[in-house]
Amino acid sequence: MKFVILHGTLGSPNENWFPWLAGELKKLGHSTFCPQLPTPEGQTPQNWIKVIADLVEKEDLAGEDLIFVAHSRSPLAVCRYLQTRTSPVRACFFVAGFASRLPVAEEPFPTLNDPFDDLGAEWGKVKKNCQKFICFASDNDPYVPLDIARDFAAKLSAEFILISGAGHLNSESGYTQFPLLLEEIKSLL
Repeated sequence: MKFVILHGTLGSPNENWFPWLAGELKKLGHSTFCPQLPTPEGQTPQNWIKVIADLVEKEDLAGEDLIFVAHSRSPLAVCRYLQTRTSPVRACFFVAGFASRLPVAEEPFPTLNDPFDDLGAEWGKVKKNCQKFICFASDNDPYVPLDIARDFAAKLSAEFILISGAGHLNSESGYTQFPLLLEEIKSLL
């Protein structure tokens, strides 16, 4: 399998549980790709979708053996990319994803995130181009309220996994490893 692991706003592929997951997947014999998305400079839906599309094309990842793992803001970018595909990917694992405006008022978050929400997604096309969606959320995420996370999963008809007390499922919340995510990935393979 081929995995594309994507970070969120103000993020990096070298933080949170991303390097750990990439390492664990490589140990299992899978290919992993963890691109740097433009943020904060150049963070637009168009730029993020272009990075994803260019990576898929450059690395010839366009088959059904492709799985996306995306955190925070990047799940919606993946959805926007999926609606342009002509064939489905194997699965998408979305962590702390959202498709609605967040109540976080402190800059730069509204400036960076709101353009994604303004575009939304064509959910029918998105669902047609992915065989399975699994969404993880926490009941005390300081950025993504639980109702917004549930709404995002519902739009995708996704399996929804709630983790109690896990914050934003990032390193600030103690998530430098994510064994539950790895187990869910393994159960799909």
